[in-house]
Amino acid sequence: MKNKIWILILALLIIPCCKVCAADYSMKSGKKISGSYAGVEEYNYYEIIASSSDYIAITVKTSDSKELLFDICDAERNIIAADIVVPNKGTVYHKAKKGNKYFLRIKGIEGVTYTISYKMMSIGQMKYAKKYNYLFTNASFIDEKNAIYFKMKTNYAGILQFMFNTDKEINVAFVDKNKKKALSGIHTVNEHAFAGIGVLTNRTVYAKIWNTEGTNSGVTSIKGLKYQIRSIGTKNGGSKGSARKLSKGKYVETFVPAGKTTVSWYKVNISKKQKVSFTVESRMIQNNGKNLQLYICNSNGKKINKNPIVIDGETTAVYKKKYKMEYPVKTFGTTAEFPVGTYYLKVESKTKTSSGSYRIKWE
Repeated sequence: MKNKIWILILALLIIPCCKVCAADYSMKSGKKISGSYAGVEEYNYYEIIASSSDYIAITVKTSDSKELLFDICDAERNIIAADIVVPNKGTVYHKAKKGNKYFLRIKGIEGVTYTISYKMMSIGQMKYAKKYNYLFTNASFIDEKNAIYFKMKTNYAGILQFMFNTDKEINVAFVDKNKKKALSGIHTVNEHAFAGIGVLTNRTVYAKIWNTEGTNSGVTSIKGLKYQIRSIGTKNGGSKGSARKLSKGKYVETFVPAGKTTVSWYKVNISKKQKVSFTVESRMIQNNGKNLQLYICNSNGKKINKNPIVIDGETTAVYKKKYKMEYPVKTFGTTAEFPVGTYYLKVESKTKTSSGSYRIKWE
């Protein structure tokens, strides 16, 4: 009789363990680990200890070829990145601190199996014109203090164009090599995103991006990320004595670099008494407020117009299979005829966070 009782007890102990039980697993960098969904309100936890302050690149593969859904938790298993959806054979990047412990909390469909692996990766160093694709957890760049930085080097002066495709609204700003000095205002972009600044040769600049939603839930796709530079000459006639001559009807382009204010002088020779008109095509990437201000000066360099003519237009990037730049044009003229003689135009760039270029001509 006693033997029958012991057999019954053993049977009752064994039966609950026939289902898949939630469990904890320890992961090692570069090593794959397989599992299956534990059940409703039961989760498998996979422990990761960050070996560096970089990004945890988590790669997944599922038996049904569909997405894998999981949360990322801290050492106390509090959720810090929720509802992370990664496509089959895809990789998601999550910002981590060296020595910190993280847990992947797997959610999914019962019966589905998966394979996951991770490795620590440094990102942000970009090569000229090379394209990059990323899937980031929104928690990785939830606000400006937690922005993602992309490093770029300039081999020549001109307009640096920073481009990518995204499924979310993103903020972009440019800073100097120390990541402290602002070189631009904030560009808010989405879909076929475009931002840029005027850069000098042999410089290091960073583009920093962060999510406008301010949420730790979900992911953001960044595809086709690249930068390129449209080269522009840096001669700008910084004084009256070095003023560049404007030929009638011909544009002259002037570069406005980020991080500094500029002054440019132009010389106009009028051979007969006439009214004069000037046309400015703004190719500024950002032109905050009254940044570009133009004065007409006499032969001695004295301003004729006390109030400046404000050039406030900026470049618009339109995407139709490729990016096409549209530049606003502003034309203004004199109300009275100018006597024969030499005149000057003086254009001042007032803010260090507005940059790009402009073209000017007279008729």
